[in-house]
Amino acid sequence: MPQQDPFGEAYLRLTLEIDKHIDGYLDAYYGPAALRDEVRAAPLRPPADLLADIDRLADRIPTDDPTRAVYLASTLRAIECTVRMLAGQTFDYLEEAHRLYDIRPQLAPESRLLAAHNALDSLLPELPGGSLAARLAAWRKQYEIKPARALELLELARAETRWRTAALIELTDDEAVEVRLTSGQPWSAYNWYLGGGRSLIEFNTDLPLNALNLLGTFAHEGYPGHHTEAILKEIELYRRRGYAEQAANLLHSPAAVIAEGIATTAQKIIFPNGSHHEWNAEVLLPAAGLPVEPGLADRLRRIDTATEALRYVNGNAAILYHTGLITKAGAIDYMQTYGLATPERAAKSVSFFTHPLYRAYIFTYSVGYDLIAATADPAATFRRLLTEQVLPSELTLT
Repeated sequence: MPQQDPFGEAYLRLTLEIDKHIDGYLDAYYGPAALRDEVRAAPLRPPADLLADIDRLADRIPTDDPTRAVYLASTLRAIECTVRMLAGQTFDYLEEAHRLYDIRPQLAPESRLLAAHNALDSLLPELPGGSLAARLAAWRKQYEIKPARALELLELARAETRWRTAALIELTDDEAVEVRLTSGQPWSAYNWYLGGGRSLIEFNTDLPLNALNLLGTFAHEGYPGHHTEAILKEIELYRRRGYAEQAANLLHSPAAVIAEGIATTAQKIIFPNGSHHEWNAEVLLPAAGLPVEPGLADRLRRIDTATEALRYVNGNAAILYHTGLITKAGAIDYMQTYGLATPERAAKSVSFFTHPLYRAYIFTYSVGYDLIAATADPAATFRRLLTEQVLPSELTLT
């Protein structure tokens, strides 16, 4: 265990104090257990005291590593925003996203979303009297699986994504992922990093599980996504360099944009040129006992390309809702109209970005993806982000 310097201990203590106010604020913690237990046992400290702690930390940021100093300054600004909101201060929604995540989200043009609709219209099977959303739902439904089959199919996805990741990046011999099914959550899947190279990945069964999504979701949460980033940064930044802040992963911080950027591009990194569609058609779907028509991989690739623009629908709906332009019911309708979502999936999406923890988090996925994809060499950027402290605004400038 790295020896804690005064700044590092004070930083970890602060984040643990905030987590007592906001359950789930710490996405992961693998710092000293004694410090965690001490903070948990102590009386709850008021936000005013925490703001004073932030001011003291800002004046004591280590300067021996300039990159780390800039990273910490931005992270402390995000922490300050969280504590000010905890104290009752409000921010304009997009300003909140900027302060927390070092990004400036914007509405995606609806013309771009409608262009995706037009592309899908030419690709999806006809359904007499059916809308485009109904046709997409019918197409996806044929690949749904029962929860009882999920774990064995996820094992196939685990094995495939792990060996491909190990061919790209050196993994530790003792790292491991446990997979469980859960329900009653606002998210579809979640990686709980436990420290020491271990993760628990939970898959939510509130909505039907789709075989076509299992590989991508495992890449996102596990290899080479969240689990892989966590173990590599624990080793390089926390254990080797002694950067204490790395042992407290904050849900509301610029690092979340980088983490989701890594996760949303993970599948493309290990399956270049859409080759995951061949794997699904040749391995996963037959294992699931699902139909594989001739030319399916190519059809999947074209549908996948057509739907890529729909990744921005959630962000649009969140902006419109949180700026008062539409109601919650209007947001659900927007998800159905522009995202072609079923009523159930639309309601689940809206429940995510109306949840206090995730109201601005929604942008980390699309913005994180775009920041990596827009670099000159996305694969090189991806590998760099797995082990370095990089801010979203720094990627914007590259």
